[in-house]
Amino acid sequence: MPWRKLERALRIRRALGTFFEAAVVPIVVIDRDASFVSANAATVLQYGYTLEELVNMHVTDLHAQACDGVPGAMARLLSGEQIPFERRAHQRKDRSVVWVIPRPSPVFVEGEELLVSVLQDVTDVVMAEERARTEAQRAGVLWAAAVERSGRSFALLDRECRILRTNGPLQQRTRRTADDLHGKFCREVFLARCTRQPCPHRMAIDEQRGVVEEVETTYGLPLRIEAWPAPPNDIGIAVVHIGEDLTAERTIRTRLVTSERLTSLGRVTAAVAHEVNNPAGFVLLAHAIIRDRIREGNLEEALSLVGSAHEAMMQITAIMRDLRGFGRDDPRSIVDLASVANGALRIAAYEAEARARIERKFECGVSAEVRGGRVAQVILNLVINAAQAIPPGDPAAHRIEVHVRRSEGRALVEVADTGTGVPRDIGERIFEPFFTTRAATGGTGLGLWLSRAMVEEEGGTLTWRNGEHAGAVFTVTLPADRT
Repeated sequence: MPWRKLERALRIRRALGTFFEAAVVPIVVIDRDASFVSANAATVLQYGYTLEELVNMHVTDLHAQACDGVPGAMARLLSGEQIPFERRAHQRKDRSVVWVIPRPSPVFVEGEELLVSVLQDVTDVVMAEERARTEAQRAGVLWAAAVERSGRSFALLDRECRILRTNGPLQQRTRRTADDLHGKFCREVFLARCTRQPCPHRMAIDEQRGVVEEVETTYGLPLRIEAWPAPPNDIGIAVVHIGEDLTAERTIRTRLVTSERLTSLGRVTAAVAHEVNNPAGFVLLAHAIIRDRIREGNLEEALSLVGSAHEAMMQITAIMRDLRGFGRDDPRSIVDLASVANGALRIAAYEAEARARIERKFECGVSAEVRGGRVAQVILNLVINAAQAIPPGDPAAHRIEVHVRRSEGRALVEVADTGTGVPRDIGERIFEPFFTTRAATGGTGLGLWLSRAMVEEEGGTLTWRNGEHAGAVFTVTLPADRT
């Protein structure tokens, strides 16, 4: 009975779940006889048949061209054999043709062995190929099909990093025509600020590997560049450039950075209050004593107390300066990394020193052109993470070492601890967003992910390794200022 077939189709839909029903690509369920058993809403929309009509049809009813051996293929697929399918022409109810590549897989549903097949629509590719008459035309059509609608900017460059070809999105973003772009060097179009030298395109050519870099472009947008060496060819193409606009991603990331910064400040509020209250209390006490000593005529002691009160106020000023630098995003400037690290350590001291001794190992004159507040936030996150990795109760037995040094033309900040280290089974995941081992104590899993993102925005890297004897070592590498 037709109504029983429809009822069965709806049961199978429910059994296959939301993924099947909500999928935006057509998916059909076929039995051993190559008859349709069920289909999702995208199939009904694509082909124009109702579900009731489809479940009363055979697979070959959709074929716009004759196709032999369908039942045998069904049996082979159900037995687990992998059969590669080429594209096929299907006919919709309105007699129009859609080209698809079936992707069938055997499943066991409602007590039956069935095939679930995704029908990948390749009509655009087929139509593009049909319009091509020569190899050059075919290459042009495939290029357009692949890159014009992607929303990402594409370019082909030669060995000198000159642009040979561009797509529409790149032309729109640069507000330049194809003729104006072609023949230009990459640095003239993309790289207003590239922290890595040589540039990503040059590295992809020389080292024959993919290179990913975030850059500031000459046309005012932050861009993630992927540079890939081109396959061997005789038309001069050496590297494929793929660019993705990071404006929206940076906006979201900035909001998350601000949120994480407030969270970090909340964790160290007690430390800041302690660091300010002690000298402030001394100043108030000294003020009263100074007044009494002046009345007594003891000017020498009064002047000595004035000097001590001045030092206490300078301490408060330094703390406020650290907080002010930590709490805002200043433009990039040349900053002394030892000074930045010292400021972060002063903020983190109350929480960190309850777990371990803090040791500073700073080389002189290590500077980088970065946003100091961002780098301070990264160092603060790493130091607090190091403190939380150390068991409480014995701060004299543990230490957190912060190194600032140069290495091979790069500026390095290393945070090492004597804690528990990073288990190898989660080492690859610690930089994933929302991955945390401290969910029970309020961990969000965003600290390390955001720290790596902030460092990469400054043209650097954030990596980790376990220490030789204990604990973990996190290394921030930044492009050192060369002036």
